[in-house]
Amino acid sequence: MDSNLAEYLEYLCSENDDLTGLIIISNEGFPLASSITRFTDKTLISGMCTALKCVSKELIQETTNSNLKRMLVDCSDGVILIQSFPNQEAILVASCNNAAALNKLDVSSIQTYFSSHHDHLVAL
Repeated sequence: MDSNLAEYLEYLCSENDDLTGLIIISNEGFPLASSITRFTDKTLISGMCTALKCVSKELIQETTNSNLKRMLVDCSDGVILIQSFPNQEAILVASCNNAAALNKLDVSSIQTYFSSHHDHLVAL
């Protein structure tokens, strides 16, 4: 895992008290970087989120002939965002105490930071 990217994700979580965890996953389902406060098994979470994204993508294409942009899982204790980065480079998973916390999450800045470290991550 990339420690600089993990530190950046930890910083984002420290700046937003309602953000309980961030993880960036490869399209193959492996954790690349994370700031974990709720995610206990990064590999399990990564695999499940990747599988959920793939099944949802197929469902959407079959039913609406459209493209999946992001998923929001509404839970009794918060929300989980699952969103692919543009160009399908990776998947971002964010766990928040409430949906309003997602308004403070700048996904494009995370994607930009990830892209600047992407070549290093591919080499791992």
